[in-house]
Amino acid sequence: MKLDLDFRTKLVMTIVVSFVLLFGDLQRSYPILGLVLTFLPYVLLLIERKISKALKGSAVMVFALVLQYYGGLHAYSGIGASFVLFFSIIVLRMGPGIAMGEYSLLTTTMSDLVASLKKMKCPDGLIIPISVMFRFFYTVKEDYRQVKEAMYLQGLVTSQFFRQPVRMIEYRFVPLLLCLSRTADDVAISATTRGMAIGQERSSISKSSLKWLDYLLMFAMLAVLILMIWS
Repeated sequence: MKLDLDFRTKLVMTIVVSFVLLFGDLQRSYPILGLVLTFLPYVLLLIERKISKALKGSAVMVFALVLQYYGGLHAYSGIGASFVLFFSIIVLRMGPGIAMGEYSLLTTTMSDLVASLKKMKCPDGLIIPISVMFRFFYTVKEDYRQVKEAMYLQGLVTSQFFRQPVRMIEYRFVPLLLCLSRTADDVAISATTRGMAIGQERSSISKSSLKWLDYLLMFAMLAVLILMIWS
């Protein structure tokens, strides 16, 4: 079962989770609520069937919690304790926000993103670069995967890097640079053919709208924000 949240809801959740956990006041005053916000992105990823990312992220959070509450406070002293606490705090305060942003991007199509930004009254000068940029990075990711697969067929795997470093770099980055040059032109042309121009109305097949679950989650995020300021 997928939640089918609007991008505006995901954006609000990303901002609130990142802001609240980064400051850390809420975790000290309401530790249970802090744990809920910490694992919220990974629960959402699990619901969207991003099982690998959800389990890996949750394992990292649990490991950081163990380090913070047991390893850093009881088992170590001096420089070791400071390093362990610093690592755990950085992971616990920044990790959920990054995971929430990743969830927002992975579960939002480009048409839904553009439609949501339009309803937020964002200017075309901002919407067009964002849509082009995300299409570019997605295409680069696919090109990089294809380059890796081609290298694997030639027997050039990661374990061969120290044996043939020059060949590994040449066969990986030269094709990728050529793909980047071609992809930049293709994405720019794609934006033009899709009718994306500043100051012009554009139709969309996306049915981006706020549902009752969106309003409920937005209200919950607002309550968390007020509670953090109050605490």
